[in-house]
Amino acid sequence: MSAGRSADARADAVLHAARPTRLFARLKAALGFPAAIPAEAVTLARNSRAGAEGERRTAALVRPLADEGWFGLFDRSIPGMHSANVDIFLVAPSGDVVPVDAKLWHRNDEVLPVNGRLFHGDKDYGSVIGSVRFETSQMSESLRNALRRRGHTRPVSITPLIAMHNAPVAGGGFTLDGVRIVPAEDLVAVLRKMAGRPDPWWAGTVAAVASKVLPRYEEGDRR
Repeated sequence: MSAGRSADARADAVLHAARPTRLFARLKAALGFPAAIPAEAVTLARNSRAGAEGERRTAALVRPLADEGWFGLFDRSIPGMHSANVDIFLVAPSGDVVPVDAKLWHRNDEVLPVNGRLFHGDKDYGSVIGSVRFETSQMSESLRNALRRRGHTRPVSITPLIAMHNAPVAGGGFTLDGVRIVPAEDLVAVLRKMAGRPDPWWAGTVAAVASKVLPRYEEGDRR
């Protein structure tokens, strides 16, 4: 599955579910009067479309890193979580792991930390950091357990990262509660600094195990 496809599918599902299905609504539509879709559904679908576009842009940025020894898994399910996915799961040439959450937020407000919470202008997005941290812990535990079952006890470093499109990021990037937030235009430069000492065998091993632990995501999954 390509980057952003599940988010697009989510938007389609939201709009489809919100369409009136009663006879009167169908008759209005047949006469050329479109059935109204609730504003909440339109907003949810719009947000999903933006998420899909952010994922596609981020995937396009990181794909050239494959020539530098990086491995990438796109739009993967997270073990133990209902309908949750990781946008991009990267394995560095060293074998270190960087799960990337892509965000496309409007450019009118700055993304910044306020009293230990993530804000976009005056809107509190602290739940985003909590979600990323929890998803990372689920992926980390599952990956390490899978490696141990295969006889690999070597530790794996996992650093979650949010790639922010459009919206300016305070200070050119910052870390909040263990999660790095960076402007999308700086993403590749930041990742290259995180590449570590190359260990092709270990990086390939981690990537192969991760591909089993994190299956391809399908909208509607209940894992």
